[in-house]
Order: sequence, then C-alpha cells, then structure tokens
Amino acid sequence: MRSDLWFNDGNIVLIADVYAFKIHRGQLQRHSEFFQGMFDIPQPEEQDLVDGCPYVEMLDAPDDLYHFLSALYDGMHYSDPRPAHFARLAAVLRLSAKYLVPHLHQQCLERLTLDWPVDLEGWDKRETEALGSKDYYSPRQYTPHPILIIELAIELDLRDILPSAFYDLSRYGPSKIMYGTLGIPSVLVSPSEDPRYVCLSNQLLVRSLQGREAGQQFLIDFLVEHVETRQPSPESHPCVQGFQEVYFDIFRCIGGVSVGRDADPLFTLAQGIDKLMRYGSGGHGEGERARSLMCGKCRVALVEDLKRGREAAWMSMPGWFGLVEPEEGSKEVDAQ
Repeated sequence: MRSDLWFNDGNIVLIADVYAFKIHRGQLQRHSEFFQGMFDIPQPEEQDLVDGCPYVEMLDAPDDLYHFLSALYDGMHYSDPRPAHFARLAAVLRLSAKYLVPHLHQQCLERLTLDWPVDLEGWDKRETEALGSKDYYSPRQYTPHPILIIELAIELDLRDILPSAFYDLSRYGPSKIMYGTLGIPSVLVSPSEDPRYVCLSNQLLVRSLQGREAGQQFLIDFLVEHVETRQPSPESHPCVQGFQEVYFDIFRCIGGVSVGRDADPLFTLAQGIDKLMRYGSGGHGEGERARSLMCGKCRVALVEDLKRGREAAWMSMPGWFGLVEPEEGSKEVDAQ
C-alpha cells in the first residue's frame, strides 16, 4: 500500500508492514550515518524490485517511519497546540536515535526539555506559559499528558526529564493517575479509530502515588521547620501572628482547599512568595492581615526561606519518585 510519501522520481522503497514509501536514497544517505553505511555495501546485480526500485523491509512501526521520513524532507516544526505534534516528536526522536540522525535527535530533545525542564527556572517558565493571561491553569493545552512522556522517557532512557514528568502527573488526583490517558493517534494504520488507553504499570503507579505523598510531606516538614516554630527578630514580637497566618494559608494549599492546586509544593511555596512580596509593596486583599502583622525584616527573611524551600523541593523530586537512591541522593535507579 502506497503511503503519502511516494515520489515518482524516488529510487528506493522502504516497506513497513504493508505500507510502502518511495523516496530518495541520497536523502537518506545525506542525513543518516546508518543508511550511508548500509547503501555503501555492494548489492547483488539481480534484485527484486518494487515500482522499478530496490526495496528494504523495515521493522519500524509504519507511523514512526512516516513521521521520521517526513522530518527528513520537511524538518521539524511546532505550532500550537503542541500536544497534537507529540506523535511526530516521539517517532522522530525514536528513529533519529536508531538511524543516527543527530540534528533531528537534538531538535527533539530541545523541544522535550522546554516542556519537561531539567531545572527550576525552566519549570517556572513552563508553568507561566500554561497559565498565560487566563484565570485558569491549563497545562494540557501546552504539553502532552505526562504518562505519555514517562512511557517515552523510559523507552529511550531519557532520565533527565523523568522527574518533571512524574511531578506533573502526581498533581492529578489518585483516581486520574490510575485512569491513564489516550495514547498516540495513528496517521496510517487506523486514523479513524481512537488510540488505545495508556496506563502506568503497577510499579510506576506506586512510584507516582508515593511521590505525591512525599511532596505533601515535604510541605508539612517545611512548615514545621521554617514557619510554625519560627522566631521573629527581637524587636518584632507581633510577627509571630503573621507567621501563623502564612502557616495556615500554606497548610490549606496542601489539601487544595485554597486554590484547587493540591499536591503541588512548588506552586504552593511560590504563592507564599508572591503574596508576601506583593503585600510588602502595599498590596491589599487576601493576606493583608499577614502583611500588617509582619515587619519588613521578617517578611524578607521568610521570603528567602520560601525560595530556598522551592529549590530544595526541586532537588528532592527525583528521590520522591524513586529515581535516585534515597540514602545517597545522587545514584540513579532503574526507572521501571
């Protein structure tokens, strides 16, 4: 069966399952070390032909090969909504590694790490984009479901993006985490059918739920250590009441009572920073009591502790989800 990638002047046919792609051998050799080496091998004079061209039977999924070959000819382009392009990105990432096409592989990795950052600064930029100028948080308009990312990262051993993917997933309620998500739609094999549902394995599900609990416990421990027992500067005894206001505000966020964003320590601590800094510049409304009860010196010191708390949370994330040995904090373990 001919695919859309069928050039009349092509000189090689690649066949995946029942789908055939008539393309140009030079295009493959130019970009792929694998195909360059394969075509350098002398071929027998007598060969079976398809549409007058030699052919190669491929073991790749037809959809993957279609996206990979399209990227070789047209390049990688992303437009909104980005989740719609995840099928292409995953396929190209997979086959660009297999067939040694470094420029496509690098482009895919750069795109992935923008959406699934490896540092806190990148995460904050991602979250700001997902919020935009709207009053509601809508990350799935900008990034694919994290279960799809976890599945891809484990398949291709992309360990750097696993912590942010697990963290994103852990912010769902347990029932949604268990339910899974629709997989990648097909463009060739079954374009009219809904894709299969993708769910975490039991082991990964446990890791996600344990990480969710670990993040909430991190917030509780932070509150106890840095807020609940916090001592004001000697000249600012009334600040104790301000600390209590902050304590209860953050504690409500742990269960999602405050803004509906539970199990999200990074967001919760950022909210505390934002409120204290805003109040410190003369803001009014929610939290005005905390501002009025806290002196500038104590407020600045607490903001700095909240910032350090966010950094500590980010560094702790791999351990929450069992991606590093807890006692060492640096040695990676099997993601599966």
